[in-house]
Amino acid sequence: MSSNRDWKKQLGQLLERHNTVHAGSRQHRQVSYRTMAARAEGLFRSFVMLRALGYQLAPYGLGGRHIAHLVLHWCGLPPPEGAPPPPGAPAPKRRSAAYLQQQLSFLRVFAGWIGKAGMVHPARYYLPKEHHALVRRNVTASYDHSLAGQGIDAAAVVQKVAALDPWVGVQLQLMWAFGLRRKEAVMFCPHLAEVPAGALPANAEADTKYLSFLAVRRGTKGGRLRYTAVRNPMQREALAAACALAGRPGAHVGKPGLSLKQSLERFSYIVRKAGLTRAQLGATSHGLRHQFAHDLYFELTGAYAPVRGGETDPATMAAAYLEVAHQVGHGRLQISGAYLGARRPAAGMGGQP
Repeated sequence: MSSNRDWKKQLGQLLERHNTVHAGSRQHRQVSYRTMAARAEGLFRSFVMLRALGYQLAPYGLGGRHIAHLVLHWCGLPPPEGAPPPPGAPAPKRRSAAYLQQQLSFLRVFAGWIGKAGMVHPARYYLPKEHHALVRRNVTASYDHSLAGQGIDAAAVVQKVAALDPWVGVQLQLMWAFGLRRKEAVMFCPHLAEVPAGALPANAEADTKYLSFLAVRRGTKGGRLRYTAVRNPMQREALAAACALAGRPGAHVGKPGLSLKQSLERFSYIVRKAGLTRAQLGATSHGLRHQFAHDLYFELTGAYAPVRGGETDPATMAAAYLEVAHQVGHGRLQISGAYLGARRPAAGMGGQP
C-alpha cells in the first residue's frame, strides 16, 4: 500500500485553492485569517492523527470510516472493528465536545472541497446511543462569569490595566461598555462607529427605542455587522475615551505601530500582568462581555438574570434574551443562555418558553 508521501503537498494545494472562502457562501465571502489558520491547522492535525492510527491515505482518499475512527478516538473510545492496529498507535484520548464539533466542522468543509459533500455527519452518528452525551455541548452558563459575579470591581481592574497600557485600558472599557470581543475592541474605530437610530437600515436587528447605536463589524465573527445601543453615561465615557485615544477620524484603538497579531498578543500580556486571569482573580477579560450582558438584561427586565437567581415572566425574559443576543452579536436567543443561564419563568407563571 502506498504511503502517499506527498499528502502534505496535496493538502496544502487544497487549502490554497479553497481555504479563503466561507463555508456554504454563495457569494464566495472570504473568511477571517484566524478561521483560515484554525482550519488549516485542524486539517493537518487530523491527517497526521489518521496516519498515526494506521491510515496512509492521501487527502482525496478521506472517507467515512476515517471520520468514524477519529470521532471514537477523540471520545476516548476503542477503535471501530477492523481498524488497522499499527505498532505504537496513540491511545484514544477524550476531547471536549467543543473541540470535537470544531474538528468535524473543518472536516465537513474539507469534504465539500474534494467532492464528498454530506460525507461528514453529526458526531452522534458515529457513536452508540449510550455515548451521545460525550459530544453534547452545554452552552448554558451554570454560574455567573461576569466580573461582578466573581466579586471583582470591574472599574478598578480597568483602571489598573490602563495604568500599565492606556490602549488596552480603553479596549477593556469598550468590552465592558458595549459587549465587544477582544478582537473587536482592538480593531474598533470610534469616530466612525456611532449611528443615529433614524439612520439604521430597514433590516437592522435593533430596537429603535434607543437614540443611537454603534455599528460593529471590524473583527466580528464572519464579518457580521451588528448594532449595539448607546444607552447610558458610562458608555458615552468609554466612547469619548476611545475617540481621544484614537485621535484622528478613521483611526482604531490598537496601539500605533503594532500589527493586529501584535496588538492581540499585547492585550493578552497586559491583562495577565494585571492579574485578570481565572487563576488569579477567578475571571478573564471575557467576563466584561458577560458583565455587559447582565447589565443590559437588568435594564430590560428590572430583574437579575436566572444564573443570578432572578425571575420574570416568560415573554419578558424571551424578549430580553433575544435583545441581549443581538447586541452581543448572535442571532438566536438561546445563545444568551451562555451569559445569563437557562431561562426559567417566575414561580406560578407557567413553564419555560
